[in-house]
Amino acid sequence: MRKISKIIFFLAASAVCGSAEAAVFTPRQMDEITCASTKMQLFYYYISPNRSETIKDFKFKCKGKEIRYIMPKWIDEALVQMTAKKVWRDPEEGEISEANLWQTATSILYEFMEVTKKTFPIEKGGSNIQPALLVKEYSDMKIRFQMALDRLYRARLGDSFDGRGRSILAEFNLVLKEMESISDAISSSNAKQYSDAVSAISVLSQDAFSLIIKSPRNYEPPVPLNKFKQVLYNMLTIVGIILVFLAVRFFFVMNEEKNEKVMQDYNARLNKWKDEFSRQFMQVKVEYMVAVPIGVSVILGILSMNFFVFIFLVLLGTYLGFKAPTMILNAMKVRRGKKIDGQLMDALILMSNALKSGLDVVQGFEMVSKDLVPPISDEFALVIKNYQLGMTFERALGVMEDRVSSKMLSYMIRAVVLQRQIGGNLTKVFERIVIDIREESKLEEKTKALTAQQKIQSIVVGLMPWVMVSVMFMFQPDVMIRFYSTPLGMFVLVFCIVWIGIGMKVVSSLGKIRV
Repeated sequence: MRKISKIIFFLAASAVCGSAEAAVFTPRQMDEITCASTKMQLFYYYISPNRSETIKDFKFKCKGKEIRYIMPKWIDEALVQMTAKKVWRDPEEGEISEANLWQTATSILYEFMEVTKKTFPIEKGGSNIQPALLVKEYSDMKIRFQMALDRLYRARLGDSFDGRGRSILAEFNLVLKEMESISDAISSSNAKQYSDAVSAISVLSQDAFSLIIKSPRNYEPPVPLNKFKQVLYNMLTIVGIILVFLAVRFFFVMNEEKNEKVMQDYNARLNKWKDEFSRQFMQVKVEYMVAVPIGVSVILGILSMNFFVFIFLVLLGTYLGFKAPTMILNAMKVRRGKKIDGQLMDALILMSNALKSGLDVVQGFEMVSKDLVPPISDEFALVIKNYQLGMTFERALGVMEDRVSSKMLSYMIRAVVLQRQIGGNLTKVFERIVIDIREESKLEEKTKALTAQQKIQSIVVGLMPWVMVSVMFMFQPDVMIRFYSTPLGMFVLVFCIVWIGIGMKVVSSLGKIRV
């Protein structure tokens, strides 16, 4: 009763206001509705097997301009399959083809525009009818359009129209929402809401029509090279890479003295790295650490068949090759230091008991080297060996401190050195260090728990861009390879690597607490 009274009020108000109030739409809105009606009619006949030839090249007036639409050729090819393909079965209508399902939806939209034209003034070709008198028609069309849209979704016609169906369904879904608002506008006597909703439906209908007229983003796939040109291109690329090698070789020949100096520096660095690894009780072929990244980068650069990618990968592999020994050595020192930290408390307790039983510090070190397991037993045994070979005990401890990255071990060494120089109760010092190790271990575990989220965030920040790039490579490898093979693509790649590394460092530093 309330809705009926509002409609009666709307009609009464319209009658009092006269012809000035009868123009519900502006001239621009009426042009949109008229254009949408014609385009929906074209849409309907485009997918009709019995269309006339005039539809294929159709001219009409839209928004005061003469417009000509030529039906795309691909519709003829797709229509044969759309007409033959039965995608829905109705108890009353029987088998329904893909084309018929789309025709049902477009015909309802065309009917909607034609019914709306009745509200136009008489001089604009309408009947000057008030929207309130069309409530039944609008409700019926909304229900029928909802059923038609439901059939399209359930028939899974997103790939229709050469892949445009998914976008058209999205437009139709928005149209349905605007149809729902029309009933609310009429029941609440809101003329502006009604005109805006109808105008929105007109614009969305025209957008759906434009999707089948134009290719998505006007994209044209690249024309592939024929086999002869592809082979010639690959051969020229290989020749170019060989010329680069010859140019590099010529450069080294012309600068022999400088090359010898560079090789001497390189051998010195190799010997230094070997010595550092041997001090960590490891025998490693450092040459392989340097050569493997360079060799892999050269092979990948040759396989890429792109000069810029080859140069970029060679430079990157050379940088990683010369940085790899230092990075691996630092990581091993940190890992070894953490293992020694975990064993240090047992070593201190063992040495403290040895001191209480009347033994000296050197004998306590010998007990640790024999009773505990590596790596701390190896370090203490090396101290004893250096001491037996004539090195002072303080110097042997200093060598161990330089070799091992452990803060607590440094405290212990300084306490032993001070005790041997000025005296003191070393047992009490060891007991105090044991207490400090226990408290610091508890505090470190607590800080690790509190900063775990920041560490995970830094990992996610660093990994997610590369995950997304990998997904894009999986779906569009040709496009991605073409882009990242250009100088601009390689610059973007380097730029992203640098700034992602900075971001990971910043986020990781925010959660780092020194104990």
